[in-house]
Amino acid sequence: MEMTAERVDDKVMDVVTTAIEELGGPGEVVRHHDQGILPALVESAYALILREELGQSNKAIARFLGVSIGAVESILAAPMESHAARLHSREDELPEFDRHTDPDWSGRPETPRLEPEYLAGAMAKFAYSVVQRRESRSH
Repeated sequence: MEMTAERVDDKVMDVVTTAIEELGGPGEVVRHHDQGILPALVESAYALILREELGQSNKAIARFLGVSIGAVESILAAPMESHAARLHSREDELPEFDRHTDPDWSGRPETPRLEPEYLAGAMAKFAYSVVQRRESRSH
């Protein structure tokens, strides 16, 4: 099947939906205040699909996404296995910060554990691999 712009968009949505499922579904994403990961997941899914399906260069992907080449390289180099570390850290009941009552909260946590971009590339890679396996089984 030819990879049209519409097909790219559909596959990105499939990857993002699969990643959200891996995160526990939309309700868990909201409960863990992970909504900020969604733009990074979409960006990562586009980078992966543009590279893997269309063979585009890092420069072309960066231009399409409006990000630096370094950002694209980070996405593509993210170790897929590390998505499990993100899921594990979300289960920690100890609050890293209290975003509603802490007057010094700047909107950014002290560690990368809850950063929206943290491991988005890894989550997208994991989800992309799941989507690829589903597609290969359906053919």
